[in-house]
Amino acid sequence: MAQRLPKQIAAGAQLTTSAATYYTVPANTLTTISACSLCNSTATARYVTMYLVPNGGSAGVTNVVLSQRVIAAGETYNVSAVIGQTIPAGATLQALAEAATAITLVASGYETNP
Repeated sequence: MAQRLPKQIAAGAQLTTSAATYYTVPANTLTTISACSLCNSTATARYVTMYLVPNGGSAGVTNVVLSQRVIAAGETYNVSAVIGQTIPAGATLQALAEAATAITLVASGYETNP
């Protein structure tokens, strides 16, 4: 029987200005994203781009799920585009922000092991 475990998959990671990996699905696992938020803790609006990248792939236009979404100063934005997405082993959640240390990513999900 498959085991389904809740997990915080990105715990308060501050985004950088180039696409970086914030979560990698473990081997023999499927992960379903259940919650994802982006918080802009600065006094300036900043944009964010997010990707769900397949195993062995790289962030790009074929796997972008949030493209240059402006997060207002002080805003916390719930990323509905990734909620419910199931990603396979080796796939990654990647993101970038317009300015380093401006946007914090927090995400949770369920890891299912067959």
